Amino acid sequence: MLGTPTLGLEAKLFAAQTLRNKIILGVSELGEQGALSLRDSMVGHLRGARGGAQALITQLCLGLADLAVQVGAWTDPFGDMAGMFLSDAQSVSCLLEFLAVLPEEFLNERVVVDGAYYSQRSEALLGQRAGDVIKLLVQCLQQPDLHGDAHTRVLVCFTSWLRHGDITLLMVQDTPLVALAFAALAEDGDVFDTAVDALCGVLYETREDRDDDAQTARAKDTMVEQLEQRLAATAALMRKASEIDEERMQGLCRVFTEAGEAWMDRIVQNVGQFEAVVSAL
Repeated sequence: MLGTPTLGLEAKLFAAQTLRNKIILGVSELGEQGALSLRDSMVGHLRGARGGAQALITQLCLGLADLAVQVGAWTDPFGDMAGMFLSDAQSVSCLLEFLAVLPEEFLNERVVVDGAYYSQRSEALLGQRAGDVIKLLVQCLQQPDLHGDAHTRVLVCFTSWLRHGDITLLMVQDTPLVALAFAALAEDGDVFDTAVDALCGVLYETREDRDDDAQTARAKDTMVEQLEQRLAATAALMRKASEIDEERMQGLCRVFTEAGEAWMDRIVQNVGQFEAVVSAL
């Protein structure tokens, strides 16, 4: 069904969702070679869906992510997908969608795997690849033919990996990803919401921990300084705005509240440095 050009979107969506359910519930019945053959088929369908309906792309990426989680014989999902989907803007959009849903599927309670295997697979696919994902996201931002929607997908992917806990401040501090999130606060709808989620995730990572080593502590100090300056500028714009709609204000309040909670000890010790954040709160 997925390979039939004349078939409508609803039918293809149904086929993709059905296939994903079969992967979640019975991929072990296929054996390793059968699962890898199914992966190749789904990659082909994803390539055919480039530039088409986002809902179909998402369903195919979810199915591939569920295969990646469960099939140990697929040794390098990141490398394989990056190798096949970095050729043009439409392909990159598919790659970013796959990378965005991959951490989420490790948390999908319907995907049942052995505890020891889960830990090993999570470390191999996420922990060991987080740095490579950051490099890829930065590479996407630097490509002149990628803008607008692709930049939003970069932010979605960044946020997804942040939530899972695989990205560290050391990976992020010298990249344009935080600046991208702040710039997206000027957008509307889902883009704004994603920017808020990303910034809250970064702010959470700046919380002081007595077990931090010297390098991590320095990275947190550097990031706090950068974030504080950007938050001060954001607070100034909020004060100058004639009106801000309720949903936008709620999102901005989330960001400043997260900053206040993450930096509570810092604020107590040096309230003057964080005057803009305190005033906004």
